[in-house]
Parts: sequence; C-alpha cells; structure tokens
Amino acid sequence: MIKKIINIVLVIIWMIVIFSLSNQNSNDTNYTTNIICKIFNINSDSEMVFLLIRKLAHITEYLILSFLLCNMFSSFNVKNILLYSLIICIIYACTDEFHQLFISGRNGQVIDVLIDIFGSIIGLLVYKLKNKIFNYQNT
Repeated sequence: MIKKIINIVLVIIWMIVIFSLSNQNSNDTNYTTNIICKIFNINSDSEMVFLLIRKLAHITEYLILSFLLCNMFSSFNVKNILLYSLIICIIYACTDEFHQLFISGRNGQVIDVLIDIFGSIIGLLVYKLKNKIFNYQNT
C-alpha cells in the first residue's frame, strides 16, 4: 500500500514541477537557462543554445513523467500501462501549453506538445528496457 501512495505522490510532485516551470515568465526562463549554461560551461550567447536547452527540458520533463506514471500504474497492476501513461502525458502536455498562453512572455506551441510526446515515448522505452533488464536478472 505504501508503494502505491509513494508512486502517486511522485507523479503529483513531478506534475507540480512541470507546472511551476511552465509558470515562469520569459525572464525567469532565461535566468534558468543561463544557470544551466554556467553549470555545464556552455556558451550562452547563442540563441540556438537557448532553444536547444529549452527543448531538451521539455523532453526530460516528460520522459520523467511517463516513467513515473508507468511505475504508478504498475503498482496498481493496471493493464496497458504504456498506453495510459502516454495518454496522460499527451493530455498534460496540451494543458501545459494552454496554461503558457496566460504567462507573460510565454506562448503555447503545438511543436512543444510534440516534443513533450517524444520525451514521453522515450520514457516509456526506458521503462520497458528497465523491466527487461530487471526481469532478465531475476531469471
């Protein structure tokens, strides 16, 4: 029972993290991107670098979300874990981009939803790979 609660809480916390990051105005987003550039010693003068970091953030956010959803559904022995996780990620990505329409300096973009879906699919593949490796080691 505790594992189920922990998995639900992790999904909710991660959704709050995504919402909080989407709630940043453009100045805050630039500040965050600059911090990432400093951490990884990347030249932050390039617009292409900023764009790449932002798109990689989308992929990473939804990779983690889909993985956490799979863990949550598996703790409840749900069938079609991958499908349900992907559907929730798609819905959340759409609502996330809609939410950004109301944030100063931000805008909701269909391309970002597609990037989020791509990240979600990677997360599903990582989850499947983890299960294959874990099941292989237990045989």
